Amino acid sequence: MPTTQDFEYLLECRNVIGVDYDEREDKVRVFVSRKLPPETLDDEDDVEKRVHETAVDTTVDVVDAGYDEDRNGYEPLSILEPAPEAVEDRDDRHRPVPAGVSEINANSTAGTGGPYPARIATETGDATEAVWSDAVDLGDFVRLSNNHVYARSNEADFGEPILQPSPHDGGDRDDEVGELVGYVPIADGVRVDVAARSVERDRESASYYGLEEGWPTDVRRDGYDELRGETVTKTGRTTGVTSASIEATSASVTVEFGGEHGSVTLRDQLIAGHMSEGGDSGSPVFLEDGELVGLLFAGSAEQTICNRIGNVERDLGVEILAAEPDEDEGNDGGDERDAPVYTTTFEESLEVDLEGATLDLESITFEDRLRPGTRVAATVVVAASEPGSYWLEIAGERRTVDLEGDEDEARDELRHAVDAAVDVPDDSSDTVGVTIAGGRVE
Repeated sequence: MPTTQDFEYLLECRNVIGVDYDEREDKVRVFVSRKLPPETLDDEDDVEKRVHETAVDTTVDVVDAGYDEDRNGYEPLSILEPAPEAVEDRDDRHRPVPAGVSEINANSTAGTGGPYPARIATETGDATEAVWSDAVDLGDFVRLSNNHVYARSNEADFGEPILQPSPHDGGDRDDEVGELVGYVPIADGVRVDVAARSVERDRESASYYGLEEGWPTDVRRDGYDELRGETVTKTGRTTGVTSASIEATSASVTVEFGGEHGSVTLRDQLIAGHMSEGGDSGSPVFLEDGELVGLLFAGSAEQTICNRIGNVERDLGVEILAAEPDEDEGNDGGDERDAPVYTTTFEESLEVDLEGATLDLESITFEDRLRPGTRVAATVVVAASEPGSYWLEIAGERRTVDLEGDEDEARDELRHAVDAAVDVPDDSSDTVGVTIAGGRVE
């Protein structure tokens, strides 16, 4: 079955800046900087003719991006000069700092601070897509925004200050809220425009400015193809809280970053209707029920482009939490840096089969990022209701454990950690299933 990448050749056509294939409808949606009459196009630029050369029955839908001129890509929404003015009081100084207000690298213009808290979930030296400063380590907490917001499109050095509010909004060195500590480099074929800054926990808020107090209710990590037609809402510096419908879920788009990058193609993007302007880059994007689904980074007068938040986590090597972490976790926790990280990115696929009423599964912790074709060490914690001998089977490997103590002993004293390993099949995509079973040995 075709995928969006099978139609990326259309990005070579005149004015084509985005393409998305909908498998359910066998439809290619082509986004153009401006529509032109078919008779004015050369055959090599006529997207419908080109698609039907190899896919006769595939529907072609051409969508105008609203530029009214020939362009090679969408605009990243924080490097515009001059930056539009912010709405309401989002350009004020906010302490503690929430997501959705003015924030950017001290050497740039104006952007938006994004999701917090995000916890580094992969050893920084092992991140396959990202680059990290030596100043951070596994388990540290960071705030996220775009690469072009915090890292100046790969141009920034680690340690460059991030200001809240942005320089355009009057921010200066007294308004520094952190330093650039990590990012995924912008390059053809990447899936994200994301970077991270350091945080001081007591100066940060896990709230999202202008949105409901309980958001995010969850973080969406798979099932994006189901979202076509769903309404999403963002909170950002320039236009505040705005909403639009999702038009594409796996789009390949071209974005004009300028400088040495020129036009860069990013894959696997969400495209929604217009809900952003310059300075909104870095805005978190939610479904109507409060589930965090995207990170906004580019757009036009008709569309808004967002990274899938699941790709943000995977490619940067972080886990976004849906609640404020405990005070003794993370950056300020001293020795807690060396503790394993609970990577709920993968726990959502866990299939747990517990047999017996006297042994409960408390948690499973992966010691490293799960990738296809790897064997990853894990720690499984179980708790018994009373002393005795128990069996535990993890991914087909069975062992027994003896939990001793008094009948009246507290349940905390009957907790046991078991070392295990999980083999991730080569053909795994977004999730991997792990079956765990256990019970009493009579």
